[in-house]
Amino acid sequence: MIDVPAGASAFAEAWLTPGTALGLLALFTLVTVLLLSLVPLLVALLRPVVRWLDRWRVWGAGALSARVAAQPRRLSTLTLRMLERDMAELLVVLLAGAVLLACGSALFWLAGEVAESGGVVRIDQIVFAWLRALRTDWLDIAMVAVTELGGARISLAVGVAVFAWLCWRRAWTVALYWAAALLGARACVMALKLGMARMRPASIYSGLESYSFPSGHATSSMVTYGFLAFLMCLRQPWRVRIPVLALTVVAVAAIGVSRLYLGMHWLSDVAAGYALGLAWIALLGTAYRTLHVPAPKESVAPWRLGAVAAAAVVVAFSYVAWFRLPDTLERYRQAVAPTPAVAALRLPAPAAGATPAAGRSCDGRCPALRSDSPPR
Repeated sequence: MIDVPAGASAFAEAWLTPGTALGLLALFTLVTVLLLSLVPLLVALLRPVVRWLDRWRVWGAGALSARVAAQPRRLSTLTLRMLERDMAELLVVLLAGAVLLACGSALFWLAGEVAESGGVVRIDQIVFAWLRALRTDWLDIAMVAVTELGGARISLAVGVAVFAWLCWRRAWTVALYWAAALLGARACVMALKLGMARMRPASIYSGLESYSFPSGHATSSMVTYGFLAFLMCLRQPWRVRIPVLALTVVAVAAIGVSRLYLGMHWLSDVAAGYALGLAWIALLGTAYRTLHVPAPKESVAPWRLGAVAAAAVVVAFSYVAWFRLPDTLERYRQAVAPTPAVAALRLPAPAAGATPAAGRSCDGRCPALRSDSPPR
């Protein structure tokens, strides 16, 4: 049984104020910007090494070209095509492959730990218990607002708006990759949820959406905002890339924290969602850079693309805040029906008023609450 210190709630009431939260957010944003600012410095330091490797690439391409002309083979031809690319581009492809491998490995490792109830599960319970003890009224409102940024309504609005913009600009290849990114990530999430069948700590959902691994909000926010940042940063200088990437990192991280705070996911669910989303971006981004010539900036119009996406977020969020936020906030506050893992934690007594969904009990594991909100 995991005990939560009695002083945790008192600490939240005394020190966890809106000013403190904004300060922590500003500090995280500053650290993110500083870390991203180191990337162009690292690139400049590696430039001599890249030039040296590029000379070897040119020599290897010349030698292989003569061999292919004398005795053409499929493998040699493919290798020659790779060597004809710029060394910097080849290194970017290798980096993307390393990210894909690392994220895939992390995803499979987390899935194995969850399936075997390994040490990760205990960490999940500890994090859930601590965050449950830090719940405050004002933070509930803020976290529900943040979590809606990764929800179905806003993600759908951004997806449709960006797709429509790309089609209007006749950037057909980019539009297809954008659709594949969103739809493919969603399909992967649903397949993993069905395969893992892991129950949420508490739920306002039913059916397949009552499963928590991986987090749909974490995956959706990573892919939607991450792939959008990828499109906006193509062929842009670092002075443009750094603020775009920093804003993306802060938004995606905040959405993940909101899912943990609201008790809709375990920590490993959110981590798996991030790993899946980043792997999907690395895969599609690499395919786009290597198989196609990136669309010119005039075609995609990155700043206008960002403005279209921002307008979609503002319009959709305004609708959610005005018509849906109060009801959604109440449902999240009532979502205290514990799973067996949560029942083992010494937490404050759940709020009264939670209403089980009719005709569904999950064999007594996680009675869900009635909800008409779009599931994620």
